[in-house]
Amino acid sequence: MKGLGIVALAALLGAAGLALLADRLGGRGPQEAPPAPAPVHEAAIELTADGMIPPKLRVPKDHELHLLVRAAPDSPEGILTVGGYPDPSVAVDIGPGSSREMVFLCDRPGDDFAFLLGGRVVGRLEVTGSHLEDGHQ
Repeated sequence: MKGLGIVALAALLGAAGLALLADRLGGRGPQEAPPAPAPVHEAAIELTADGMIPPKLRVPKDHELHLLVRAAPDSPEGILTVGGYPDPSVAVDIGPGSSREMVFLCDRPGDDFAFLLGGRVVGRLEVTGSHLEDGHQ
C-alpha cells in the first residue's frame, strides 16, 4: 500500500509540474514577434494655382509617409487624393491658405501615382523600390 501512495504522489507532482510549465508557456507554441513599425518618411508639398511644388515626390517603398500639405492663397479648394491608393485615409480636404497632414504606407512601388486635387492632376508620387517581396537579387 505504501508503494502505491508513493506512485500516486509522484504522479500528482508530475501533473502539477506539467500544469505549471503549460501555464508559463501560455499553453501555446512559440509566439511570433509583432511586425516592426514601418520607417517614417517626412515630406512637405505646396499646392498652388499651377500645381504642386515640388512637382514630383519620391518616397522609398514600405515607408510610412507623413506628408504636410500646404495650400497657397491662390490654390484651388478640393479633396487631395493619390491615384492608386484608394484608402479613404489617403484623402484630405484642403482650401486656400490651409495645411493638412496625410499619413499612409507607401507599399506599392511605381513612378506615376498622381496627386489629384478635385480630380485634376497637380503632381506625381514615385514610390521607389522593388516589386518583389525580397527585392531584386
